[in-house]
Amino acid sequence: MPNKVWLLIDSLTFGGIDAYVIELAKGLKQHRVDVEVLLIKRYAALSPIVAKLEGNNINFSYLSSTNSFPLLTLLKRINHRGGDIIHAHGYKSSLLAKCARIFTGITQVSTYHAGEIPKGKVKLYDLIDRYSAFCSSVSLSVSEQVSSRIPTKTRRLNNFIHDSQVRPNKGNQIAFVGRLSHEKAPDRFIHCAERCPKLDFHIYGSGPMETEIIQSLPNNITFHGHQANMDRVWEEILILVICSRFEGMPMAALEAMAKGCIVIAYDVGDLSKLINHGKNGFIVNSLHSLVDTLQNVTQLNKSERQIIQKEAAETIQQGFSSSSVIPQMLNVYLGSDVQSDSQFDKTPSSK
Repeated sequence: MPNKVWLLIDSLTFGGIDAYVIELAKGLKQHRVDVEVLLIKRYAALSPIVAKLEGNNINFSYLSSTNSFPLLTLLKRINHRGGDIIHAHGYKSSLLAKCARIFTGITQVSTYHAGEIPKGKVKLYDLIDRYSAFCSSVSLSVSEQVSSRIPTKTRRLNNFIHDSQVRPNKGNQIAFVGRLSHEKAPDRFIHCAERCPKLDFHIYGSGPMETEIIQSLPNNITFHGHQANMDRVWEEILILVICSRFEGMPMAALEAMAKGCIVIAYDVGDLSKLINHGKNGFIVNSLHSLVDTLQNVTQLNKSERQIIQKEAAETIQQGFSSSSVIPQMLNVYLGSDVQSDSQFDKTPSSK
């Protein structure tokens, strides 16, 4: 076991990366690993991840407030301790952790999550992060699409959720769950609802498209906004529609399938590797096929639905749960594919 694992993240709003970090911390604790989440900055508004960390008794701390430098704090924390791991999530955390590795030689892992190509300043930071992947001890990705954008060797590990989340629900809603942004395509969900006026739809989430979405809602969509407790929401959902333009391996799909929800998803990222069409969910390629598939699923009888729901939950348990992925993560932390620290050794070698 590593002496200590630090999970580094910059968290302002709660999204898929934040959910992943929570699940990773819970899984590491389950395997008796000393783990602490490091939040890069303490923002004026309390980040939603804090309540999740406190609720799961996960140790966390901040690297900076408004007038301090997170890298200096991080270097002091590391203090050249042997056997520790720093695991970064998100471009800002990844760049910071790589700098810490260069200065200290600590084993440093970066996980690349995002399937979309960012815009503006973030696009530059993302580019630097991807092309500096060689600085990490190990680079991980959550899908082949994400891996294809990293110019150096990466290892793909499945996204996952804690085993305790794999339990069936008895919901009946058709829902969109996620950030209201262009890459998540809530507009496609609205177009689907417009073509199925006899069905009721629900949207859970917030984001930059929120005002636009609210103004364009048809009468058969109920907008619920941001949710602080998704456990209660999943209990209400039967069918989750993922209509994203870009994805890696969305945590929402894993959480939904773990609850026995039927997922209908566009063929993006690695969703086709998660979903066996017609067996544990459905893959679509257009709005027309989404509408047809949704209408067919709503016509299934109870026993037909239950077969799909059972397959969905078993898929998560067998390949996307903490009991199946955390041992692989521990092998990554301590395995032979970790680069030597010698590339950063400032001391001349003796001959």
